[in-house]
Amino acid sequence: MSHTFRKLFIPIATLLASACGGGGSSSPDAGAADAMTTDGGGGAECAEFDTPATTISTYPNTFDGNLVGAGADHNVAEGICTDERSFFDQAGEDQIIRLDNLTAGQRYAVIAAGPVDLGLYIVDSCSGAAVAAGECLAFADETLGNEPETLDFIAPASGTAYVVVDHFASDAPILDGTYSFSVLEAECVDNSGCSGATPTCSNFTCVECVTSFECGSASAGVCDTTTNTCIASFDDCTNDDSSEPADDSPLGATVLADPTESTPTVVSQSICNAPLAEADFFQIEIAADTTRVFSLDWSGVAEDPDIDIYLLDSMGVVVNNSFLEKPESIIAQDLPAGTYFVLVNRYDPTGTEFAEAVGYTLTVSIPECSTNFDCTDAAASICSPGLACVAGPAECTGDDANEDNDGPAAATQLTSGVAMVGAICNTPASEVDLYKIAVSNSQFLDVELAFDGANMADIDVRVLNAQGDVMGMTFWSNPENVNLSFLPAGDYLIEISYFSQTPIVAAHAYTLTATTSTPLVGCTAETCDDQFRTQNYRGTCNTNTGACTSIAGAGALALDAACDSNDDCTSGICSYLQFQQGAANSVCTVACTATSECTTAHGAGFSCTVPLQNNFCHPDCGGDLDCGANLGSAMLDANEPWDYLVCTAGVCDL
Repeated sequence: MSHTFRKLFIPIATLLASACGGGGSSSPDAGAADAMTTDGGGGAECAEFDTPATTISTYPNTFDGNLVGAGADHNVAEGICTDERSFFDQAGEDQIIRLDNLTAGQRYAVIAAGPVDLGLYIVDSCSGAAVAAGECLAFADETLGNEPETLDFIAPASGTAYVVVDHFASDAPILDGTYSFSVLEAECVDNSGCSGATPTCSNFTCVECVTSFECGSASAGVCDTTTNTCIASFDDCTNDDSSEPADDSPLGATVLADPTESTPTVVSQSICNAPLAEADFFQIEIAADTTRVFSLDWSGVAEDPDIDIYLLDSMGVVVNNSFLEKPESIIAQDLPAGTYFVLVNRYDPTGTEFAEAVGYTLTVSIPECSTNFDCTDAAASICSPGLACVAGPAECTGDDANEDNDGPAAATQLTSGVAMVGAICNTPASEVDLYKIAVSNSQFLDVELAFDGANMADIDVRVLNAQGDVMGMTFWSNPENVNLSFLPAGDYLIEISYFSQTPIVAAHAYTLTATTSTPLVGCTAETCDDQFRTQNYRGTCNTNTGACTSIAGAGALALDAACDSNDDCTSGICSYLQFQQGAANSVCTVACTATSECTTAHGAGFSCTVPLQNNFCHPDCGGDLDCGANLGSAMLDANEPWDYLVCTAGVCDL
């Protein structure tokens, strides 16, 4: 289903926390600062403080402003404001609101909300060309988009302050610059300032509740977020289940039994959305080091009705949620032991209330799998998002007779050297065809995948071992060829997938041939990296079996130790670049920004890569093949399956 902006009700409001003062997220990079006039005292920027958009003299009070056409006139530099809560340049249009008749020493709060990303700062004077150090009391730009921005401050001795409401960006015009502004004497800043019947701070005011988790009476267990008071449960649904209306709040939550491996917990109930805040709560105890799957299903399509599920901790904080699928499924994993709540609600994008309750089923289960490799039944070879073994998808049209080979347990057996004809689409995107072939110790495996390029078809191939580790791959050529050498004995999986940015339903034909061969001699320390173009490097030669195996560093290898993957090294960085020539030179290394750091770490013969996302020290290259593949580029080097990085004066570069 397609959800636009959603204002989630009651318990979900705990994402904003009960303490007031705004959230913890930040605005995007704001770009360049506002243009400023710096012609000394009485400059244009400070002059505007004499002609504010409005003046407020009584409290509490409100103002409706509009930034469109207001001008991008003001900017304070980082570090100027005494109380600075994050910092971003204020490059967009702005307005000034003057506050008079403030009580010196009293804490006040301002709140601004509109359809664009706003920032706020409080100024007590502007005496020069622009706001200077000591003149800005407080600054806040802590929320994104149309979330309200809040800021509190202590009134200066003069009894006058100026609020600058500023849009963060200048690179695009504001289509709707309207905003609502409110100012009040702050009763509290956090919950420590509240007590008694109103223990919770919300928007600088002590209230009874912000979420239903703060309501302590079974007869008034729901928090009305419009009044911030605890009220009785809702009972407006028709044809509802017997748990209503008590289960509208955590206090009346239906207790769920913990499932066993063979017996999931299943409950069937009903829900409407009249009023929109209607919810069903469930309670469950989750032990440490356990994983539980919560699956929600109902009659109808995903969009009609649209029923959502949330997992919350004992304080009402959302741990996980699902509201874009059918069935909805969430996983509780690696959570602290304790009491948790499941919240179910019906959502309507138009805000329409439906009193007629619809039935749903909530299932709590211990997961059957975590990957496809945990599913051993060929008829149910795929691990679903709900961590259950299920049959693979079959949505391609014109598919081949083997289209049940989506998971390892259902892989189609191949015979060495015998071609297999198949077909594949990319609907759903997870669609793959899997084949398997047995390999003896030290054998080579050569895989060829051929297809016609009609309709811009792009079919890719990967080879995996029985544990799911990727041994080699290719995806820019036709035919695709993967060549593996000195393999350990075992079954190997060949995974075929159709790559396209758009869904393709019609299956495209291909021919797959996998051939094993036995070398005259097994591996040596020098030959494990001879096949490098489509084979991931395995850096240990087992002289007893003649097979190359992965280095078992387990994160314990020191600087300069031979490695073939990042998890070998204590530094977390191995210099190996995928499909590089000379992979046997790979060693544990460090991150860098300049080659001098590599010389310090390793001595001569190492350079800092540039400009990768995370640069590190790499043995000096003698040619492009020493630098590994740029897997994301289809501009292939001549006679190579990849676009290799460029070696320039010993340094690997894009």
